[in-house]
Amino acid sequence: MSRFEGQKWQVPSEVYSAPTTLVSGAPWKKQDLERLLEDAGYRFGRNSQKVGWAARSQTKVSAHLRAYVDHLGFHESERRIFSFPNNRLQIETLSGDLVAQAQLEPQRIGYLYGGNTESRQILTHEDIPSALMDILVAVEDQDFYQHWGISLTGIARAVVVNFTHGSRRQGGSTLTQQLVKNMYLSSERTYTRKLTEVVMSLLLEYHYSKEAIITAYINEVYLAQLGNSALHGFAAASQHFFGRPVDELNLDEFALLVGMVKGPSLYNPARSPKRAKERRNVVLGVLKSQGRLTEVDYQRLIKQPIRLANKQKQRSVYGDYLDLVAMQLSRDFDETRLATQNLRIYTGVDIRAQQAASVAMQRQVAALEKRDGKLKGLQGAMVVTDRLSGQVRAVVGSSGDYYTGFNRALGAVRPIGSLVKPPLYLSALATGRYTWWSQIEDKRLRFNLDGQIWEPENYDRKTHGTVHLYEAMAKSYNLATVSLAEQIGFDRVGDTLRQLGVKRPFTMLPSVALGALELSPFEVSRLYQPIASQGKSSELGVVLAVMDQGDRLIKRFDQQRGVPFTDALLGVTLDGMTKTPQIGTARAAQAAFPNLRFAAKTGTTNQQRDSWYVGITGDYASTVWLGDDDNVPLSITGSSGAQKVWIDFTRQVAQSSIPMSLPKGAARYDVLKETFELAGERCEEKTPLAFVIGTEPKDSRSCFWGF
Repeated sequence: MSRFEGQKWQVPSEVYSAPTTLVSGAPWKKQDLERLLEDAGYRFGRNSQKVGWAARSQTKVSAHLRAYVDHLGFHESERRIFSFPNNRLQIETLSGDLVAQAQLEPQRIGYLYGGNTESRQILTHEDIPSALMDILVAVEDQDFYQHWGISLTGIARAVVVNFTHGSRRQGGSTLTQQLVKNMYLSSERTYTRKLTEVVMSLLLEYHYSKEAIITAYINEVYLAQLGNSALHGFAAASQHFFGRPVDELNLDEFALLVGMVKGPSLYNPARSPKRAKERRNVVLGVLKSQGRLTEVDYQRLIKQPIRLANKQKQRSVYGDYLDLVAMQLSRDFDETRLATQNLRIYTGVDIRAQQAASVAMQRQVAALEKRDGKLKGLQGAMVVTDRLSGQVRAVVGSSGDYYTGFNRALGAVRPIGSLVKPPLYLSALATGRYTWWSQIEDKRLRFNLDGQIWEPENYDRKTHGTVHLYEAMAKSYNLATVSLAEQIGFDRVGDTLRQLGVKRPFTMLPSVALGALELSPFEVSRLYQPIASQGKSSELGVVLAVMDQGDRLIKRFDQQRGVPFTDALLGVTLDGMTKTPQIGTARAAQAAFPNLRFAAKTGTTNQQRDSWYVGITGDYASTVWLGDDDNVPLSITGSSGAQKVWIDFTRQVAQSSIPMSLPKGAARYDVLKETFELAGERCEEKTPLAFVIGTEPKDSRSCFWGF
């Protein structure tokens, strides 16, 4: 009985997403919110009075959002009405009061199994719906609350029922006997084993309450085999088959699950829907015969179709993200503990962003392969972070439909090409001798590196004369960039890369100034995070907190935020990156979103072996990589490849613009293009540029019109 006293099951830790924060005024479409609620297991009906239900009209959606507990405390359930004027979310209470935001509970995205092969969720007796217990007892053991572990009347009743129907409709074992057999004994059919089962059932009933026994049964019962994982317990079965918590099931759905107890493989509704429905109706018939169902309700319920959760939507898109979770937790938790102690792990993954990133990667890679057969086998990775906090919102590790086991977001370490340029230009701005207006020669250069001659080229094989720094970066001029790096010192550029977060060792050769630096997409995201957040975050966050099933906080993870650059300098750098969509290599993205203010940088490596894109909006900082695992030359650049994935992603998840405001210590001015002077309103040849205060032009010109 020691197992019944202690931890009865080794249950893997559950991994949860971040709650989805619905903010009034944010860009939303009605169908997107409906899809989000459906994916979270909300039912749509005539009204949203019950928790977990939603309703919709032509212009509005109402939902009774579930309560939940996370590391920030208890969040009560709430009914909210959502409308979408001009594709902007508006949230109201039932009485019509406007609400700033609402929270959709965290979604379970997976488990950390280790070597465990069971899928299970543990319910307390208070968590178990009374209807489930009533149906289970009515069908499996009518005398459960009267017997002492074995039931002679139950055996006799089973004999009569089975003889009458000519088949085995009922068994003689009590719930206690079934529990003993599942938890302690083998499945061999011998008199010795049966006798042991009877004795242990009597002992279990003597030592423990009926509530403890039926709770253990409901958590233990085997209900399906899912590949290498055995599905145990009604809670896990409810989530798997219906996509919602067990306390939100209807009577016919309870009957279906209870009916599966007799034959999990035989009555699996996903594999044998007709047989499962027949078995469900037998269970409903038992309830009617016992007076628990009226004839009217019985006739209504047996006509109900079996509505299972959409497996295509259930297909895990979180395998790559779970790699990050396991990697972070390995520093603080033993693998065995994570795989057996049913901890609750709360992460920063954004359900919408993760699904959109996965779809965008698959769809755009398929389109590129269709356009050019030589791209067959094209792979990709994508990392999406919260622009301000640095929480990782989505990770895609391949371009395939399913998790492959090789996470390219972590494992594809490739040259980053022109993605090195924004940090390089930041390095120049940090000297105080350069601004975005500063001019530099885009001319041919020749370097002697230990006897090896290196002569860099622009992508178009041309030179462009004297250009401003913002033009050189936006249009990705290699020669101007290398010239700038030489002027400020290559070692200074290397120091800047390390200060921004590059931890991988590298030697700062001149070629590194053009991207001969090998990083994974995840490392690129970390490199850009201080710039994207304008100093508000530097490290990337994955796990927020770990709790146990008793809602006790075990560990909270806080990110490091320090970066040795001022917020003003980082803000000026980010502002300069907004020129790339406006006049540079990311103009296609700006054309796709003409009203969106965002920063971007494309990257293409030698012989077009790698296609990179970084896009930064008011909400997300996204890194996209496309390439071939065999590192062969491709027919795509950063603009014609990775940029397409970002555009697709941003179309699915509407995003806000980067705010026009700059951090303290920075300001934006209209500057003449030809002379370093502030431009008056009437000046035509001017451009808005951000400056660290003190480096802006001191003179100005009014540009009076001649008469």
